[in-house]
Amino acid sequence: MKELDLNKINALAPYNVVKANRPNYFRFISKAGAEFAIGFDEDDFISSESYQFIIVNSNGKHSPNDIRVRDTIFAIVNEFFRVNNVTMLYICETSDGKQAMRSRLFSYWFTTLADKGKYSIYQSSIVDEEGVDNYFAVITRTDNPFAKQVMNEFYDNLYFFSHKPE
Repeated sequence: MKELDLNKINALAPYNVVKANRPNYFRFISKAGAEFAIGFDEDDFISSESYQFIIVNSNGKHSPNDIRVRDTIFAIVNEFFRVNNVTMLYICETSDGKQAMRSRLFSYWFTTLADKGKYSIYQSSIVDEEGVDNYFAVITRTDNPFAKQVMNEFYDNLYFFSHKPE
């Protein structure tokens, strides 16, 4: 992954973004005091170069209806895709049962903020052995030479994980 330009992120982000102690991670604090860590971890769910996109509310404080949180997160996402023509995987957290809401919110954010026609997003969900719905999204730039392969692998992998071997 190519390094993101913090100056370009902060030129667009309503909240001040700083590098975190971990490589490819950033952090910011909302007006309500919520501390967010945003990061990209290498992932092998797709065979082409891919990174899992991480959003963590580090201190658990809520930042209700704060559009600046969304805009700051997407300043980071847009910089990620500006310098990297790779795949981003987003998996919704399931620990509190709010994964469906997170999936809808992220999808809404992405479709309203992303440059139309610049990105492809593939979404799905599977129910695990405990009956928990797990929501996934894979996002690529439309000019990614592996976009079609990414889409096919994404759905093949989800099919594999959603069906028990016989």
